[in-house]
Amino acid sequence: MKTTYLVRHAETTWNLEGRIQGSRDAQLSPNGLAQTEKTVAFLSTLPFDIVFTSPLARARAIAEPVAASLGILPIVVPELREIEFGDWEGHTWDEVGAMFPATMAAWELKSPEARPDGGESLADVGDRARKVRSMLESNLGQLVLVVAHGGFNRVLMSVLLDLPLSTSDNSTQPNASISVFEANNSKWQVQLRDSTCHLT
Repeated sequence: MKTTYLVRHAETTWNLEGRIQGSRDAQLSPNGLAQTEKTVAFLSTLPFDIVFTSPLARARAIAEPVAASLGILPIVVPELREIEFGDWEGHTWDEVGAMFPATMAAWELKSPEARPDGGESLADVGDRARKVRSMLESNLGQLVLVVAHGGFNRVLMSVLLDLPLSTSDNSTQPNASISVFEANNSKWQVQLRDSTCHLT
């Protein structure tokens, strides 16, 4: 039985302002710093065999100290980066709707081929998520930590559960939330979704 803890990074200043981050790296907000500290403290009590992280600093802020507490180095996985939103990054969703109404409408319909202006399509993100699933299933670690991003994590959840990519918005993915998935013979089941109990 393989168990994967899937974690979203803590709150950033752009999360607080409702701005789309994608491949950009806004700083953690004061609340995000507190969330990071609590999340690291909780995860550091668990005996992870391996820690995978997005290359973006907001995810590494959790992954690196947890790995250090275990005496291991986190493995940076480029496929775990957030969805690339291209020209939408740095803007609020309302601003994007006014600036790019046609592509925004297509994106909201969750068509696999829809893509933000200058960004990547949902199908592209799904391909990355399938690579991550294969990595998790082929890895020898039985207890694995993955730290990534709200948009990507939602797509990965759909891929792990063999659901259409259009279901990826079914998860709320609060900042610093923890979800737990277990796999038996490559059949994944969710044991915990979007928990923030460790933050209280």
